Amino acid sequence: MVDDKKISIEDVEHIAELARIEISKEETEKFAGELSDVLGYIGQLKEADTKGVEPVSQVTGLVNVLRDDIAKSSDEDTRKTMIDNFPDKSDDYIKVKQVM
Repeated sequence: MVDDKKISIEDVEHIAELARIEISKEETEKFAGELSDVLGYIGQLKEADTKGVEPVSQVTGLVNVLRDDIAKSSDEDTRKTMIDNFPDKSDDYIKVKQVM
């Protein structure tokens, strides 16, 4: 598909077909050029000396903060409010589509 870091119009049409999107002839030509440019940038990155650089997947040092999953009981008013706000209900029950 990639020959000399150039994406052909046929490649763009094939990618659009796989993605199930319609693009015009002008867009096809535009995207061929833009995708070729992206591949050129990737080629430049391949030339960078990365010896001694450890791979990272997260650079900010943030970690996931999760709360404990604790079940809490709710009062009747909260339950009634929730049921009243649900679009499809019957008496004190909410209705959902059948799942098979």
